[in-house]
This record gives sequence, structure tokens and C-alpha cells, in this order.
Amino acid sequence: MTWSAGLEGNIIKYNLYKIFTKRVFLPLIAIFLTEIGDVTLAQLGIIASVTAFAQLILEIPSGYISDKWGHKSAMVFGSALSAVSVLPYIFMPNFYGGLLASVLFFCSASFVSGTVQAFIHETLLALNRETEYAKIMGRGQSYGLLGNILLISLVPLTYQLNPLLPFIIGFFCHAISCALVVSFVNPPQKISIKKQEITFLKDFKNMLSEGVLSKMFFVFMIFGISSTSFNASNVYREIVFKTIGIPVEYFGFILAFGSLLGAIAGYYIHTLKKLRPLHFYLFDILYVSLTYILIGVTESPIVIIIAFSLFPAYDRTRSIIFESHVFEEFPKSEHKATLISILNFFKPSNGVWIPAIFAYIVSKTGVLSGHLFFGVALLIILLPLLFAHNKMKKRTG
Repeated sequence: MTWSAGLEGNIIKYNLYKIFTKRVFLPLIAIFLTEIGDVTLAQLGIIASVTAFAQLILEIPSGYISDKWGHKSAMVFGSALSAVSVLPYIFMPNFYGGLLASVLFFCSASFVSGTVQAFIHETLLALNRETEYAKIMGRGQSYGLLGNILLISLVPLTYQLNPLLPFIIGFFCHAISCALVVSFVNPPQKISIKKQEITFLKDFKNMLSEGVLSKMFFVFMIFGISSTSFNASNVYREIVFKTIGIPVEYFGFILAFGSLLGAIAGYYIHTLKKLRPLHFYLFDILYVSLTYILIGVTESPIVIIIAFSLFPAYDRTRSIIFESHVFEEFPKSEHKATLISILNFFKPSNGVWIPAIFAYIVSKTGVLSGHLFFGVALLIILLPLLFAHNKMKKRTG
């Protein structure tokens, strides 16, 4: 096998990796913890907030470590940790097990987040295909979702046989994704990285001198708040389904439908690059806010299923466009994984307070009305940030 063929193989393996890296038991977590572990709705909010705090602490240092260790090594570590994160559900099916599992998974995600993107970008650089980043990543996500549809449709059906069985299957899926990462071929570095050791703070300061925060702060805030809000929709999704009378055995098929929409969106996500950045950010804000509002203004099972399917349909690929804009702002940066880690840092930094506010609204107004009020709140918060970014762009040129 030639060197270039090995790098092309990374792209194929990435598509397979995206199939098995998903938590195939995701639609069952809330039901499993509440039914088997006697976890309350308030405790589900605590798990989301504590997880976000742990991810907040690790997000940027993990990107820095990835740049120093090597992207492949960091991906192997993160993928192995994701497999381990399933075990608490199996051996500790209670609040503390759910908390530990969630923290471990999102800690593993902090090592993979930014690292996979940087690794694929370096692979494309070596193949002189870097302009295809959005297209390759979007279609990789699309292929991964198509494969994941089968798993996420069938695995929840095993819950009726044994509530632990979906999590056992999930462990083996993560183990497969780890094996795929181990088989990746390291691309050569086209950008010369300085060999001398530098302290984290000095290196981080040098990277920030590229103007990351001054250019992109409000964009990072929009990305962080909207991303956290997309994730927050998962916390009460199955509770909403149960409230309006949808049987548990249908949950997997509903998520599979969302994955199918996501696969279609991922295949064409690169077309959003045709939008001016400002217009794309506005689209992103309206998408998440209006979907929440749609859930809150109806009790129709069909409408609610479609609304909840709209979240993963777009959320699973939207970050590719944000990443592409970051890479375009800093094309010669030597800290690509750290750059994306800074972008992703704004997820957990806002994830500390967004789930808590959402939980408070839901507890005071009800699980359906809470979605309506939360959607309105997102518009009130996010639109001024977009306005501030536009003013900054005009001022700085």
C-alpha cells in the first residue's frame, strides 16, 4: 500500500469510525436512569451541569495535549476512554453511575474533539485536498449516520429483553471505533512545528496572539450557547415522548429518523458555505430557537417527533461549518487542534449554566411549556451577540 493510499484510507476509516463512535443506547439513558436507577429529573439536570463543568476544565488543555502528544495518540486515548465510559451504566445503574459514565464520556470527547478535525485536515493537506474539508467532513458524518441508523433502531429493542443489553452492545461499538483509530495512518506535517518545549501558558499566549478571541469571540459564544442548547434538548426528550404517550420501543426508531435526516443534511452541509458567515450564524440561531418554540406550542406527537428529529438532523454537522470558518481565519496556525478546542471550549463553558436554567424553566412551567419559554430566551440571548459580532467586523474590517 502506497503512502497516499494509506492517507486516503484514513477518510474511509473515518466514515466507519463515525458509525461506531455514537452512543447507540442514547435514547434509553434518561429512561434507564429514572426507571432502573430511581434518578429524578432534577438529578438529570445535575448530571448535565457537572458533565459540562468537567468538559469545560479539559477542553482547551486536551487540545493542547493533542498538539503535543500527536493527534493519533490523543484520538486513541479518547476512543479507549469512551469505551470505558459505558461500564458504569452496566455495573453502577444509579445516579452516581450515570454521573460517572457521563463525565467519562465527555472527558473522552474533549480529547477527540478538535483532534479528529485537525487530523483529517492534516490528512487533506498532505493530499492537497484541504479545500474539500467541509465536503469530506460533512459526507463522512453523513455516511456514519446512515450506518448508525441500523444500530440505533435495533439496539433499543433489546431493552425489553434486558435493560443492560443495549449498554453492553454500546461498549463493543466503542471498542470497534477505538480499533479503527489505532489503524489510522499518520500524515506528515506540512506546517513546521517548533521542536523546543514551551510551557502551556506561553504557548497558549502565543496562539492567542493570532487574534483568535478578538476576531471570533462573539461567534464562539453563539456556537457555545446554541450547541449547549442542542444538547440540552436530549435531557428531556424521552420524558416528553413518554408524557405524550409514545411507547418506549419506538424511541430508537425516532432517533434513527433523526439520524436519517442528519445523514441527508451531512451530505449537503457544505452548501451552507455559500452563505455569508453572518447569514449562516443567523440561520444557526433561528434553527435552534424556533425548533424549541415548535415543541412548546403543540402536543401533537407527529409534530413533536419531527421537531426533536430536526435537532440531530442539523446539530451533528453544523460544527463543520464553524470549524471551516475558523480554519479560514487562521490558515497558517500551528495550533489547529487547540483552535478547535477553544471553539469547543465554549460548549461546556455555557453548558454549566444553560442546562440549569432549562431545568429550572421546565420545573416551573412544565416539560412542554418549558421548551417554548426556553426557545424565546435563546432568541433574546443570541441575537444581540450576532449584532455585536457584526459591529466588531465592521470596526476591524
